[in-house]
Amino acid sequence: MKEVKVRFSTEDLAFLDQQAAMAGISRSELIRSRALVSNCDAGLNVTAYHRLVSDALTNVRGDMPRRMVEHLVAFVITWIASKSQKSSSPSSTDCMTA
Repeated sequence: MKEVKVRFSTEDLAFLDQQAAMAGISRSELIRSRALVSNCDAGLNVTAYHRLVSDALTNVRGDMPRRMVEHLVAFVITWIASKSQKSSSPSSTDCMTA
């Protein structure tokens, strides 16, 4: 594989590490999978992600801080994506939609 370098803030790295740990994959695998999944036009986008977070906040009726809800939504998305990728080929057009 050819090496590509990217830079993240300490907070972003901690967030990526947490998501990777929850999904049971390495940080590099998480970043790689997200970079490769981004070509999926029917998939989750930033607007849909924020809508999911808002809907989740409404569902918990303010009992959880927004940051915790964001982490939980990101975990669920990452988990579903990692399970989907393991069961399908990289050229598959199956995408998570919101």
